[in-house]
Amino acid sequence: MNFKELNLSREVLAALAVCDYKKPTPIQEAIISQILKNKDVQAIAPTGSGKTAAFSLPIIDKLNKNLADDFKLPRALILVPTRELAVQIDASIKKYAIHTDLKSATIFGGTKMEPQVNKLKKTIDILVATPGRLAEHIKEKNVNLAHINTLVLDEADTMLEMGFSEEMGVIFDSFETKPQTMLFSATLGESIKKLGEKILESAYCVNIDKTQKGTHKIVQSVYYINRDEKNALTSYLIGKQYQHQFIVFTRTKQTAEEVFNYLVESGLKCDSLHGDKTHGKRQVAIQRFRDKEVQVLVATDITARGIDIKGLEYIINYDIPNSVEDYIHRIGRTGRAGMDGNAISLVSSSEVYSQKVIERKLHIKMKVVKEKGFGNDVEDTIKAPKILIRKEAKRDVTGAFGQQKKKVKPKKKTTKRDGDPKAEKFEKKTSKTVAKTPTKEKKAKKLIDSKTYAKKTKSYKDIRGR
Repeated sequence: MNFKELNLSREVLAALAVCDYKKPTPIQEAIISQILKNKDVQAIAPTGSGKTAAFSLPIIDKLNKNLADDFKLPRALILVPTRELAVQIDASIKKYAIHTDLKSATIFGGTKMEPQVNKLKKTIDILVATPGRLAEHIKEKNVNLAHINTLVLDEADTMLEMGFSEEMGVIFDSFETKPQTMLFSATLGESIKKLGEKILESAYCVNIDKTQKGTHKIVQSVYYINRDEKNALTSYLIGKQYQHQFIVFTRTKQTAEEVFNYLVESGLKCDSLHGDKTHGKRQVAIQRFRDKEVQVLVATDITARGIDIKGLEYIINYDIPNSVEDYIHRIGRTGRAGMDGNAISLVSSSEVYSQKVIERKLHIKMKVVKEKGFGNDVEDTIKAPKILIRKEAKRDVTGAFGQQKKKVKPKKKTTKRDGDPKAEKFEKKTSKTVAKTPTKEKKAKKLIDSKTYAKKTKSYKDIRGR
């Protein structure tokens, strides 16, 4: 199939020719025609599958056909979790809409409100925004979303993880009528299912990422390594592939800076990307990496979400991520648009358990690679957490909440200990209780006595009655 068969307008097809897009990706082929038919869409697709073009192209096509010169309010809204992704999507929209008169703009946090207020007073057809900052503008009545007829939630799973549920509610309440809605996510969790049930109507559902087909061109390998050797191995692996660029992922901002400083001292050209940097510095770092001025970008998970680096072949998981979703997003930076990629994980003994869980849940087996001079305790590292993994697997097949019923243990008998005043007191108390409890012999004797007494009483009454 080619783009002409998707019934896109001449203006959009001309822009695709400039971009050198020849054939639609699976996600584009699946949903563009559905969006043009005004259907709601729920798509599970990995990053790098071409989903930005999949929703942007039909939106541009539809808005351009109904363009009014005197209408200034936004008609399409695209919500994204991070500033970097907002900037990237806006740049793509401008590229796809080059042969139209459509205007797009971005709104995100971390910058002053006033310039954004001035921007919102101008004509905007497509607004790309992060939920937190857009909710602020709605509360301050700086933006009018009453005429939004198309809504896109990109990387919705990440927005929910970041706690934007309340802000998204504020945004949804500002629409005059229900817009055509598109929900995109890299994974299909319970939170996404519930959100889809709430905001979608008769949606066309597609799962491009079923059984992780989106990562089949990514070679996923693992080095079992001592924690204190990770910096040296990272520098060594980058040096071996000096002609390629790398993104090195860390869990924390502090680790990102430590790795960045080590690599700079090793003589590598690199930059870092994390939450302690201003938006301007983060954009400069990304642009330098795109322009190949630096070879390595050391980044944390959130700051690198949605970043599209053309032709990136290598990512290194310096730390194993805490969740399967983060792992999917990380390796999705490479192997994009059908190209080959490599995802290398450096795993210390404390991280093997997390790595095995990722393998089991994604139904994959990472290729174990050994590097001479590194990771002498490999075998011990691999064997150590097997009991934990078996326990986790056992929990998965137990009851509805993954918990087994606790067995009631029999109470231990209390025994007297020499010289223990509490034990002696307990014994005395117990003996008194036993003494008060009538035995069988005493019960029988009491019964006989009561009958004798009854007979005597009767005789007495009889005598008296006479």
